[in-house]
Amino acid sequence: MTIASERVLGFALPTIRILLGAVCFVNGFNWFFKIITPYPSMSDFVHFLPPPDIVGALIENGILFHLVKAVELVAGVALLANRFVPLGLVVSMSVTVIVFIVDVFKPEFRLRAFLMGSGTLAMTLVMLIAYLDHYRPMLAVKAKPNPDPAKPRQADGGEFPTVVGGLLKPIFLPLAMLSMLVGLVQVGWLGVMVGQYIADPKPISALHPLQPRVEKPPK
Repeated sequence: MTIASERVLGFALPTIRILLGAVCFVNGFNWFFKIITPYPSMSDFVHFLPPPDIVGALIENGILFHLVKAVELVAGVALLANRFVPLGLVVSMSVTVIVFIVDVFKPEFRLRAFLMGSGTLAMTLVMLIAYLDHYRPMLAVKAKPNPDPAKPRQADGGEFPTVVGGLLKPIFLPLAMLSMLVGLVQVGWLGVMVGQYIADPKPISALHPLQPRVEKPPK
């Protein structure tokens, strides 16, 4: 890798970390405290049923969507604070992949959903590659257990992570630049939506008609 490429990545990678952290934080925070009208929040479904789709099913389940948004929120804080970043990336990946599938493979194409889903996945993949050294032991083809967890054991994963790193190296710089640009658009778009909510706070039902909840009569 050339010196110029290293300098570019030296600027791009911290920027991507902050952008990804901001996206995760805002998305997670909005579930608990409404700041974006088009995105679902707990307050939106006190008197209305969630939409009849996979997201609505997770919301109506009770605990699952709380966990999803809590993961996003905690991962966002970790990325923004630059603490436990490798762990935060792995944990948040379980949510990022599902969000990508739900947003990108909708029956009808929506630019915002496509951008948010694919952009977040791209930034996460770039950061996972950037922190590959921290995951090398996890990529060991044949690993041995350590009977004493208090005593660290040298483990680098062998040759396989080196091969993986070599395959990823040619695409790392262009993928990082692309994801940084998309991340800037994402954060800008989120900022606009937050500003719109501050100027004119509305529930999600103002944009998408929802079915009111029917209160059960007392027995």
